[in-house]
Amino acid sequence: MAGSAPPLMSHDKCPNDTRSIFFLSIAARYTNVLPNPSRARGCATATLHFFAALRYVAHIAACCALFSGTAMTTSPSHTLPKVALIATGGTIAGVAPTPLEQISYQAGVLTVDRMLETLPGIEGVARIASVQCGNLPSENITPEHWALLGRQCAQVLQDPEICGVVLTHGTDTLEESAFYLHLTLASQKPVVLTGSMRPSTSLSADGPINIRDAVAVAACPQAQGRGALLVMNSRVLSARTAVKVATLDVEAFRALESGCLGRVINGEPQFYYGGEETPALAGTFAGLAGVSDLPRVDVVYGCAGMPVDLVCYSMQRSAGIVLAGMGNGSMPDAVRHELRQAIAGGIPVIRCSRTGSGPVTPLDEYEGFVPGGMLSPAKARVLLMLALEQQKDSESAQRMLAVREVFALGGKL
Repeated sequence: MAGSAPPLMSHDKCPNDTRSIFFLSIAARYTNVLPNPSRARGCATATLHFFAALRYVAHIAACCALFSGTAMTTSPSHTLPKVALIATGGTIAGVAPTPLEQISYQAGVLTVDRMLETLPGIEGVARIASVQCGNLPSENITPEHWALLGRQCAQVLQDPEICGVVLTHGTDTLEESAFYLHLTLASQKPVVLTGSMRPSTSLSADGPINIRDAVAVAACPQAQGRGALLVMNSRVLSARTAVKVATLDVEAFRALESGCLGRVINGEPQFYYGGEETPALAGTFAGLAGVSDLPRVDVVYGCAGMPVDLVCYSMQRSAGIVLAGMGNGSMPDAVRHELRQAIAGGIPVIRCSRTGSGPVTPLDEYEGFVPGGMLSPAKARVLLMLALEQQKDSESAQRMLAVREVFALGGKL
């Protein structure tokens, strides 16, 4: 017919199909190319052409979204793992007056929910259950805070939906809190601690990527059964061996001789070896997770000409002493003499090293002293506090034996 629009296809080859009319009507609404409905009745082939075009348009739209950086997002899937994020304060929640200020800032300002706002795309890693558990600089952390964190983590880990815990913490005492949780939590689910060396307002803040990496590790099945972990600067470390080695560097934590357990590369955790064996001492003191009144243990720093009265002061007031000795845990003769009196009186004395690397080994001249092995003085203190609490009702000889046994295990590489 002259002047009429040509049909999309020959009608005598199209079966009568009312569904075709429905889909072609949709095409007509948006493209205005549908011929007279009477011509298109039953045109299934036209429907196939329409869907082919629709797929092409969808492909182009997806490519445009990808390269423009505005890819479509969806709500968190319930198939994603669920991770509890517990915030305690520290530099990672700190605020400075300018983007370049990395030293003079106020720690523990941002809330956990505010920190989550700095993590675009975290909803694609895990479902987050956020918990605010204090907001203070970590130099003010005490054993009472350890007990609070232990109870909070233990409670969260009982939730069958939770696959792991991330705990943000100031870095100054991060290794002590991490080791405490390593010793007192018996769950196979990962407990991952992280922090930052720069405040949240810094031009190159390390907090957001550290949290994101920590969440990825907590959600990773390969992280289970490894005890408490520490994730900083894309490295995965054991809470038993991680120590802070720098005051300002973003790579502030290392495991020194034992090495790190793995890395987070492009957001994906990669462990260097399996976790078949339970880490030493993990969950050994699970019954003490909520105990806040732990025995007093002093750390005495060894140095040339150190005053003996410092040791005498600790002997009168503490239940145990950790000596951060010189070299392989050595000390002046006068100090050794006084500490032998402490040991004779039932006060355990742990020999550690101030060097920061290498084991403290048994020596004949220090018979009766307990070598700290690979443990730092700070971690030896945490372990001794818990060991003494566990043995508080034991006789002196049994208590000393228990301390020696637990350090023989915990001080290994």
